[in-house]
Amino acid sequence: MKEKNNEKETNHDLLRCVEKIALDIKTSGLSKEMLLKNERELKKLSDFLEISQMQVVLFCVIFTVNFGSCTVDLENIADYIGCSPVSVVSYLPDLDSMVEKKLLRRQVENNRRRRGGGGNLNNIEFYVNRDAFESLRKGEKFISKKIETPDVYSLMVYFEGVFQNFHNGEYTITELHHEILSTLNRNITLAFVKELRKFPMEIEDLTLFILICSEYLDEEEPVNLLEAIKYLYTDFSDRMRVRKEFIKGTHALLKYGLVMLEEGQFKTERHVMLTDLGLEILLQGDKDIFVTKTDKKKSSDFIIASDIQEKKLYFSGKESKNLDFLTDTLKPENHSNLVGRLKDAGMRTGVTVLLYGSPGTGKTESVYQIARKTGRDIRMISISETKSMWFGESEKLIKKVFDEYRRRVEKSKIAPILLFNEADGIFSTRKKIGSSSVDQTENAIQNIILQEMEDLNGILIATTNLTQNLDQAFERRFLYKICFEKPGSESRVKIWLDKVKTIPVDDAEKLSERFELSGGQIENIARKCILKQALYGVFPTFDEVESFCNEEQMNRNGIQKIGFSYTSKEI
Repeated sequence: MKEKNNEKETNHDLLRCVEKIALDIKTSGLSKEMLLKNERELKKLSDFLEISQMQVVLFCVIFTVNFGSCTVDLENIADYIGCSPVSVVSYLPDLDSMVEKKLLRRQVENNRRRRGGGGNLNNIEFYVNRDAFESLRKGEKFISKKIETPDVYSLMVYFEGVFQNFHNGEYTITELHHEILSTLNRNITLAFVKELRKFPMEIEDLTLFILICSEYLDEEEPVNLLEAIKYLYTDFSDRMRVRKEFIKGTHALLKYGLVMLEEGQFKTERHVMLTDLGLEILLQGDKDIFVTKTDKKKSSDFIIASDIQEKKLYFSGKESKNLDFLTDTLKPENHSNLVGRLKDAGMRTGVTVLLYGSPGTGKTESVYQIARKTGRDIRMISISETKSMWFGESEKLIKKVFDEYRRRVEKSKIAPILLFNEADGIFSTRKKIGSSSVDQTENAIQNIILQEMEDLNGILIATTNLTQNLDQAFERRFLYKICFEKPGSESRVKIWLDKVKTIPVDDAEKLSERFELSGGQIENIARKCILKQALYGVFPTFDEVESFCNEEQMNRNGIQKIGFSYTSKEI
């Protein structure tokens, strides 16, 4: 019982020491007499808190003033002691030391931070750490808490709190950097930390990367570049420097391949994303779980290879041979080998293909079947996606298309196909200088596409009906060009028999001889036959099918091509 009473007296004695020093120091001007008068109390607290006696004085002042104010600035300390604020400035190293030991917490007043420090020199405030107060109250030695971070997720949760404290003004940027470094050093066995140590980054670059990682785990979304820069840099010149480094591609995080820059619809919407390497470092073995979950959000933008139904296509010998060659080229093992050889030769690695010819000849369906056979998803681009009613937005939209495709290639084991379907309006001849603003916008779009085709790391396929309008600059950039002609007589017979299952062979041959229809046109007729059978329970007669053929073969000027037309020979 006696030991417990002594312990209580010791605890109470510590608080009485703080109280006595605070009362005696008030308006004392830090006189020698005051220091000698409190020599026993100063030594007792100095030994307990493991700080100098002058630091004890400052701690007691802040401890006392804290009860009447949320935070204590230099002017509050000077008023309490009874000296000029300039005199207190000389004690800033002592205050900083106690902040580092976590006896005190520092706060940079928010509205001053937003102005980059403003003109007010007294923008730093202090308050006693709650844990330090509890140690005095209980009489237990103060030990700064070491946060346990058994995995990268716990580490990021801790860093999220650190960033929040910085945002609230409780850390200066120097203290933020110190906290990040010390935390990483305490968690040196984590795979995330081990991987980061392989990159010789400056602390400010490391801090930005950790912020991006933290935001990814929280939202699984890209980070707005300008907001992140404003968040971490108060100095305008630093903000501009970092911004330029990202735009020019010279920033360390870009050079090490940890992040990539994505253009938004506006200049203020540039986003920074983790690359495949960045995700590997952050998520390690869990990467596939997160990437799959993230990709599902945008799966509607892609045609998944496994969802494509098998469809028979009938071509001439030449077309079939070219398409088989293209399919073999795009099989993952062959494509990987091709990319490696092109890299070794110092050549562009992107595969660009132009499929051109009359409507309904199977260009788009050929891309689908190639994708199915090679296991490649398709990102289909429609003209409406790349043209906006708002001036200047179309360029941003087309840039966004390629940025998103690049991201998908980064995340995919098998690169998807970027398909510009019916691309006549995009790949047509460029307009002359001095033409309308609409023409200038189209030229700008084409210039972006031309550059992207030069830098392409993936597969781009374009289909078009009007090759006479194709700009020569585009023509030069297509590695493969495959012409789709209307099917010859023998191919048309096969298409008739495939699309209209119940048609007799003789009827298929007659229709093939009389009408030069494309595969798409024959499919339209087959659908009409199915609809009529569904409505009336009987399959159309030969005369009715022939009538469907006449309707389908109507020219653009409204004149029908009827009867026995010239049939081209099979190639």
